[in-house]
Amino acid sequence: MFTRKTALAAALVIGTAGTAVFAAAMDPDVQARQEVMGMIGANMKTIGEMAQGKIAFDAAAAQAAFATIAENAAKVPTVFETESNTDPESEARDDIWMNWEDFVTKATALQSAAEAGAGVDSPEALGAAMGPLGGACKDCHTLYKE
Repeated sequence: MFTRKTALAAALVIGTAGTAVFAAAMDPDVQARQEVMGMIGANMKTIGEMAQGKIAFDAAAAQAAFATIAENAAKVPTVFETESNTDPESEARDDIWMNWEDFVTKATALQSAAEAGAGVDSPEALGAAMGPLGGACKDCHTLYKE
């Protein structure tokens, strides 16, 4: 059975593994950005797999994932504030800093979409929340990620 403890343990393992992958980045600003984005990605994977039926729906785990995404989305403007794009491990485009207000608006939209999904209590509610959340990710990545 997929319990809240199992979901949280899985998120921690995935998050830790993601951090290890990003350890190759030398620039501490790039490392911080990759850690935040890695947490968002790991939790998107969890709720995405639930939405696709690859893992059983667990309301508590889904709610925790949405909350973690919202929490990390709120950090995006801070971790990207310093223009630092010389690390070869960075996937950030220079357009982020050239279009800063738009970038921050998109990060805020991601946070809002995650907060809106934080109360999911059924697979149907999860499916409905995934559209705006995935759209917010795509809107930003299309313009600002290599």
